[in-house]
Amino acid sequence: MKQYLAIDVGGTMTKYALVSDQGDLSEQGKQATVHSNLTEFTAAINQLIQRYQTQIAGIGLALPGVVDPQRGIVKACAALPFLENVALTTRLADAAKITVPVVLENDGNAAALAEFWRGQLAGTTNSAMVVLGTGVGASLFINGQLYTGSHQVGGEPSFMVTNGLRPITRDQTAAGLSAVKTVNAMAAALNIHRAPLGPRVFQALKPNTPAAAILEIFTRGVAAMIYNMQTVLDLEKVVIGGGISAQPSVIAAIQSSVAAYRDVTPLAARTIQMPVIEAAKYRNEANLIGAVVPLLQRTGIHSKS
Repeated sequence: MKQYLAIDVGGTMTKYALVSDQGDLSEQGKQATVHSNLTEFTAAINQLIQRYQTQIAGIGLALPGVVDPQRGIVKACAALPFLENVALTTRLADAAKITVPVVLENDGNAAALAEFWRGQLAGTTNSAMVVLGTGVGASLFINGQLYTGSHQVGGEPSFMVTNGLRPITRDQTAAGLSAVKTVNAMAAALNIHRAPLGPRVFQALKPNTPAAAILEIFTRGVAAMIYNMQTVLDLEKVVIGGGISAQPSVIAAIQSSVAAYRDVTPLAARTIQMPVIEAAKYRNEANLIGAVVPLLQRTGIHSKS
């Protein structure tokens, strides 16, 4: 059984773990993400690599932003702008003097790859993962392959126009679909101020209240986005990730609203097929598991599992 080092770089913390070729995790840990400069960031990652170098067959790195996995280049990264236009995989390999392969992937795509390998998207051909957090993101699988588009920005639904009325503003796009802001607004409406907000909010939630109305606006917006994706891509399944996906009522509301959009006209109801919509299997470990999938694909292990 081979083991790989998975590193998930977040805006605040960098998580790491050894991941087996069967998707099992061990020696998990985390450390503060370095925000100062490229040299210190690289040094921190290399310390992790050197710690496990003799135990691993490869390194999978997941981070936020637009990446080119084929060339190992970070094209855009708002959280860590000093990484932009850096051939990160080559830089890490050279600095640590390692001979095992190093791969790079967007963190959202890494989470989706975990679902496609061992999670709720396993066995699908055309499917998607939608992650609801501070913003909204998506990863697409078309004909059994992760689809990133011509410029590595396929699956950016937050830019989708959801209202074509004038004047044209940000409010007419899906950019405002924030699960974090929605839960915070619901908490304020319910006069809940003690953490953890999410579980307390949904425990106290009752129908026909201001908090319920806030949630309905959010789930309808997410449903509109998924319905628009469905009309173009004809997906088998959409899995929902992010902390709010743990709430069955949220998944049910999204399912109901997607069906309502489809049933607006008889022709749409006869033509558009409903995708299966359900919560993702993996949560906090998704990026770590998915970060090593490109390594497994190189060796053929992924296709056999």
